[in-house]
Amino acid sequence: MDIREAELIYEAGREVVVKTLLELHARTESLSQQVIILERKITALSTNSTNSSKPPSSDGPKVSKPKKKKSRRSPGGQKGHKGHKRELLPVEEMDKVHEHFPPVCEKCGVALVPESCEETSDPERYQTFELPKIKPAMEEHRCHELGCACGHRTRAELPPEVAQSQFGPGVHGAIAYLTSVHKIGRRGIVEIMNTLFRLNLCLGSVCNCLERVSPELGLASEEARQTLPDSGNLNADETGWKCKGDRRYLWVFVSPLVVYFHIAASRGAKVLRAVLGDVFKGVITSDDHSAYACYHKRGVRQLCWAHIIRKLKALKDGRASPDAYIFSRNMLKEVGRIFSCWHAFREGYLTREQLLSATTLMRARMKRYCQKYLASPDGDVRTRAKRLLDNWNHLFTFLTHEGVEPTNNAAEQAIRPAVQWRKLCFGNQSEAGERFTERILTVTRTCQLRGKNPFHFLTDLMEAAFQERPRPSLLA
Repeated sequence: MDIREAELIYEAGREVVVKTLLELHARTESLSQQVIILERKITALSTNSTNSSKPPSSDGPKVSKPKKKKSRRSPGGQKGHKGHKRELLPVEEMDKVHEHFPPVCEKCGVALVPESCEETSDPERYQTFELPKIKPAMEEHRCHELGCACGHRTRAELPPEVAQSQFGPGVHGAIAYLTSVHKIGRRGIVEIMNTLFRLNLCLGSVCNCLERVSPELGLASEEARQTLPDSGNLNADETGWKCKGDRRYLWVFVSPLVVYFHIAASRGAKVLRAVLGDVFKGVITSDDHSAYACYHKRGVRQLCWAHIIRKLKALKDGRASPDAYIFSRNMLKEVGRIFSCWHAFREGYLTREQLLSATTLMRARMKRYCQKYLASPDGDVRTRAKRLLDNWNHLFTFLTHEGVEPTNNAAEQAIRPAVQWRKLCFGNQSEAGERFTERILTVTRTCQLRGKNPFHFLTDLMEAAFQERPRPSLLA
């Protein structure tokens, strides 16, 4: 529109002017909405695994990741590097010992006889290892029938441990172990049992074995849960799950003693109350999901700095406004300085008192940045600054409390195998399947945390179940 067109509209009278202004306003609103949508798309395009919670597998080919500086060293072990080799086992543990003697002298060629020649030094030892030819232990049980003088015939009954299943505790333990730890599907287990162990199973037998294992895991899983309320430090996280296509959530709780999994239909604070009780007296490390704040209102928390750093990086990479870039850049600088002090503390160069003193000014500058940008015209910057200030008491707990880490890596690492399993099995198909999933994950991950062999524990558990003996303790 030029000046002449504007004058014509003005001269046309009040109604034409009002109508034209309304049309222009409507068009302006429409364009404003399009701008907002385009800005969101631009931000989404700049979002990747380095500045959000997206997995690295979702990154496109154009995502630039920090490249390592090319080293001038040649590949392989460097000069002076201490080699690593397998430690020799005691001779008593060897199945066979082979003695090798030199037949002739290397210098003069005279025959050397071990019985008459002097052995001048201890023999050099070299040990080899090989898998045995696996053949399952196959036993037949015959129930005989005997006739009595009274004319009645009585047939012997199978022992209780035999009557439960054709397959022994070791088979049950192996199937449960392969299912959970290595995420093998039912058909894959059938093939492994047949190929490696020469044991012919069908799909139904595999399912029956898992159904027998699940209730036996219940006591061990409950034993792990009962230790959680008394834990001083606890890492928690949750992820999506499915049951017959319906939404579920898989929760994980990691303490110094156990790793506990729980599947629930809710992602709210009531799950925390059901697992931990009404009040938890220790420190909870988690992301900033509202359920943790609602449950642990008066308790001590530590927010995961990995999540906070990714969100600050997203603000910086999005460059939606000058405030977004400057605020996130300054905050990330101070966070980097704090973590440099933290690593020095971890390596023993600083005491905890020195750590607190060294980070005092850094934390004060971060707080001033957040207060300054509460009035920023950029809504994302205002939101991030406000959330950091609202949670300020939960940002630096790791500086003052022994055993508390600044990130929630313990819970995220514990839940990652379960997420990989979910991508293969697509969740569960029944409530019984949910219980098996949470129990087997709890038992196997707790065994790994405590340095136990999960396969041996599962086998011992099923052996005790078959023989109706007291079950082994997961925490012993």
